[in-house]
Amino acid sequence: MALPKAGWWGWHRASRALAHRQLDFRVHGLDHVPRRGPVLIAARHFHHFYDGLLLVGTIARPVHIVVATDWIASPPVRGAMDALLGAVAWPAVVRTDALASTADGDERARRLAGARRPLRRGMADAVNLLRAGELVVVFPEGYPNVDPNPTPKLDDDAFLPFQPGFAGFVSLAQGGDRPPVPIVPAGFRYARGDRWRADLRFGPPLFLPSGGDRAALVADVEARVRELSGYAP
Repeated sequence: MALPKAGWWGWHRASRALAHRQLDFRVHGLDHVPRRGPVLIAARHFHHFYDGLLLVGTIARPVHIVVATDWIASPPVRGAMDALLGAVAWPAVVRTDALASTADGDERARRLAGARRPLRRGMADAVNLLRAGELVVVFPEGYPNVDPNPTPKLDDDAFLPFQPGFAGFVSLAQGGDRPPVPIVPAGFRYARGDRWRADLRFGPPLFLPSGGDRAALVADVEARVRELSGYAP
């Protein structure tokens, strides 16, 4: 059972208080995030913890972040993580490139086959949340720059190409007579120091027209997120 709405507000306030203790941060363009109805936020992924902390602490509505769990090797730990994510209705997915990157042959095939079910379940959870009028956050790069686990990003300026899965979420969620899903780009920019500084910038929403070009949309969203993160267009 997902966390009741009243519990979300407590988590929102606690996250905001913790963000103030940990960071000097500013938020720009929050008015671009609709206060009700389905929303998908496509954000840069820089810090494994701070990104989510700022999103939960600054958006005044329940936030559901799509989380990758392929980095967890221990089955008991993964089970506990799945239970925790289920309690707050955060979809859990696996990154197939991460599972296969250190394997080949039969082992690679086994890992990919085992990933199909949790991947489909996580995707379905994200689509169902959007259909229910909720706000879902995705990090289309797949990996943060700062992470205790291995990441292909080599420095603070690295920015990976966006994976197109979020466009599929939107396409499935708004099919039929369902309302269109706004896709709000979000950029993060951090400055390291004794006390980190952070800027979170939201941009105007984009939309996937019925039968629209998903590849063009993904490229457009990526360009907006890069710009909001301080990269030259």
